[in-house]
Amino acid sequence: MLYLRSRRPTLIGFTLLSLALVAATATHAHAASRRSHAQAPGAWCGGVLWRQETFSDPGRFKVKVNPMTTSIPDIAALAPPRRITPTRSTAFQRQVWHLRAVVDRYRIASNGEIVLILFNIDSGRYMNAYMPNPSCLTPKTRQRGAILAARKEFMSHCPAVTVPWQLLGITADISGVGFWNPAHNTRGALPNGAELRPITNFAIDFGCGVS
Repeated sequence: MLYLRSRRPTLIGFTLLSLALVAATATHAHAASRRSHAQAPGAWCGGVLWRQETFSDPGRFKVKVNPMTTSIPDIAALAPPRRITPTRSTAFQRQVWHLRAVVDRYRIASNGEIVLILFNIDSGRYMNAYMPNPSCLTPKTRQRGAILAARKEFMSHCPAVTVPWQLLGITADISGVGFWNPAHNTRGALPNGAELRPITNFAIDFGCGVS
């Protein structure tokens, strides 16, 4: 009995210490998460090209915002620049493009972007398009209101975005700025790296409760 009495305070103290460490770790992780979401827009929003991705780059006023109608096969046929830089060096990057496509699937990326994989039925081609995280937009972002409205339109009709891919299959009219992505190995990417980024208009024709 004397042995048990001497051990009990030690066990209780160890348990309380363990619980305190777990609580402190959870609090630290939560605080770190809040700091990451509260930080000012910058490279965390998309690397060296984040200003193009958020339509806040110095060349944004060279972009013709009156949408020009195109298609995924037409965009797939474009030749990419030999070097992709923060400068809008091609006509594709200096135009807002409009197309009608199926949104095959979607997900939310680690930086808060909503990634859409578009699909053209006639050609069987896929293409990526992006809705930026509102926290990554800056006061310099051109067509800020339109970009936010496009994301709100999508989110208000379709199931909440998740990290894993979700199949969708809706038909939509989509407008977005031409963008060259140096990475061609992401799911849904065209071989030439062409994307619509950011999306500036999104209207559902069929699906997600719209008919």
